[in-house]
Amino acid sequence: MTFVRRNPLQSAVGALLAVGLLVSAVVAGTSQIRNATFTGCGFGYDPHLGDVGYGPGYGYGYGTCPTVTPASDSFAQGDVFVVEPGDTIKLSGSSGQPNTPGRIVLDEGGSTEASARTASTPQTQTLANFTTDSHGDFTNVSATIPANTTFGRHEVAAEVPPGSFLASAILTVVPDLAGNGYRMIAGDGGSFNFGNNPFLGSVPGQLHGALPNKPVVGGDNTPSNQGYWMVASDGGMFSFGDAQFFGSLPDAAHLKGKLPNKPVVGMARTPTGNGYWMVASDGGLFAFGDATFLGSVPGVLNGRLPNKPIVGMASTPSGNGYWLVASDGGLFAFGDAQFFGSVPGVLNGRLPNQPVLAIAANPFGTGYWMAAADGGLFAFGNAPFFGSVPGQLNGKLPNKPIVGMQALPGGTGYRMAASDGGVFDFGAAAFFGSVPGQLNGKLPNQPVVALSRL
Repeated sequence: MTFVRRNPLQSAVGALLAVGLLVSAVVAGTSQIRNATFTGCGFGYDPHLGDVGYGPGYGYGYGTCPTVTPASDSFAQGDVFVVEPGDTIKLSGSSGQPNTPGRIVLDEGGSTEASARTASTPQTQTLANFTTDSHGDFTNVSATIPANTTFGRHEVAAEVPPGSFLASAILTVVPDLAGNGYRMIAGDGGSFNFGNNPFLGSVPGQLHGALPNKPVVGGDNTPSNQGYWMVASDGGMFSFGDAQFFGSLPDAAHLKGKLPNKPVVGMARTPTGNGYWMVASDGGLFAFGDATFLGSVPGVLNGRLPNKPIVGMASTPSGNGYWLVASDGGLFAFGDAQFFGSVPGVLNGRLPNQPVLAIAANPFGTGYWMAAADGGLFAFGNAPFFGSVPGQLNGKLPNKPIVGMQALPGGTGYRMAASDGGVFDFGAAAFFGSVPGQLNGKLPNQPVVALSRL
């Protein structure tokens, strides 16, 4: 048998890692073209074919196998991206399939609620096409988020080959990544808006001058920043702008018309803006719209109540989890929300100097911050510490207790609000004013109770 050397054509074909791929190769020294069988990493010859040369049978391969990277179900850069419409992200990953076409697709199959009105409407479309390398990797594939993408939660996925799901990540589309605005909510339902956060109404305005039956205790903004909700301690819900009303307490679906056992103390919208949760001081949890009930504090404590009352909540980017925080800094995690620690845990069992009154999650679901009434700040997981109010005031405490906080959409800073409407900004957060500044030195009619995120 005559052995032949690999010619350039054979080398090129040998780079194709498709086992069993049938190719044509030129046998050296002749003009005859014969079929050669690719056998993993080289060309094989069939010993049963005598001196025919390369044949169609599986033979003895030679050549060096490129290392193939095992497939991964997540992007190298992470599982959550926070962007504005028109931004470009670069994605890398491993498919385990060398030299194979693929694509980056937005909302494949409609990954968000079909009932969306103005938030998170499924918008399936291809953002980029690529071909994996000889190791099965794709690197820094640029995908531009369309300018007309609705705000809120979406999904970006890689398919190799197109139509075959490989990896996905949450895509949170926000109107302002810098977070140049905020809104404070007062106990009478008044709304004080700053920066690019528009005023779209108040509870007294909606009730023709009347106050809510029970004080307002919390609120949240829609993903578009063109609407907001306020919740009262009896579970009453008030919606403004493009915020949709999904229900309140009591209603037919919750508590059979009765009021909650303990007062509602806060709320959080879902990442799509198509639902919300309310939390009561006993850790009871009430879900509306596309919000999913994932557990309550009495449920995880076998019917017992928390040591101290629950004072706030935050949700994960997926909408499949949430955190509840108690005034002693205890933390309860549900669904895909991870437990990153509690205040007593970091203080070796001691309680904070003053009660914790607010919580905010970082936008990637990998950490959270807690704010205490004295402006002390506790950071957990990958949530960076950017400072505290006593640190900003050279050791002094704020004039009135801190009652709320918000994180910037990109996780690069946070703000805290005091009950008199004072605002303290940290990290990349910019100051756009306070309630006393807006009211020419006067305080709000009723105390500020919450600070809404963008």
